[in-house]
Amino acid sequence: MSGKSKRDLSGNTYGYLTVLRRSSDKGNGKKPVIKYTCRCVCGKVFDVKSDSLLSGHTVSCGCQKIKHGYANKERLYNIWGCMRQRCNNPRNPSYPHYGGKGVTICEEWNDYQEFRNWALANGYDDTLSIDRINPDGNYCPSNCRWADDKTQMNNQTRNHYIEYEGQRYTMAQLADRFHLSYAAMQHRIERGWDMERIINQEQRRW
Repeated sequence: MSGKSKRDLSGNTYGYLTVLRRSSDKGNGKKPVIKYTCRCVCGKVFDVKSDSLLSGHTVSCGCQKIKHGYANKERLYNIWGCMRQRCNNPRNPSYPHYGGKGVTICEEWNDYQEFRNWALANGYDDTLSIDRINPDGNYCPSNCRWADDKTQMNNQTRNHYIEYEGQRYTMAQLADRFHLSYAAMQHRIERGWDMERIINQEQRRW
């Protein structure tokens, strides 16, 4: 074993897998591949890459393949995988704003089937994305909903707030009021335009 992992996954459960211990690392000498020995619910014991566990790519030894046969074809499965990446994978670009800030995923949602059941029973459709009601809270049924892009943008902890005519707006709200795209509003603010120019200059339509 080449050194100790910064985050030991031993004892964790990922889908139908329970992590028993870290196994011997393998690699080409430049970047070792971190693996863990896991036990599937069917009893099979085998090694899995840590990245595959954290991303949700591997959730069983293959015995659940039929049950999850639809998974890779669904947008909902990709949402689940991205959520896991944001919270569990330190190499993911969004990790500092999620897992790095302590945002976690509830135990039951480690199983895609459980997440899927909740989603379909709580308003999911292909035009919506998962949104945490409290943006500082965790991913769990009591703190999540399905929302459109505008609701998502207005609920972000990193929102840029703007005072205009005595009222406080997010960029998304102000863009909507003056019939600008969110991207155009953001571009104008970042370039330091004053409010009169921001709201009065006609947006180019391509």
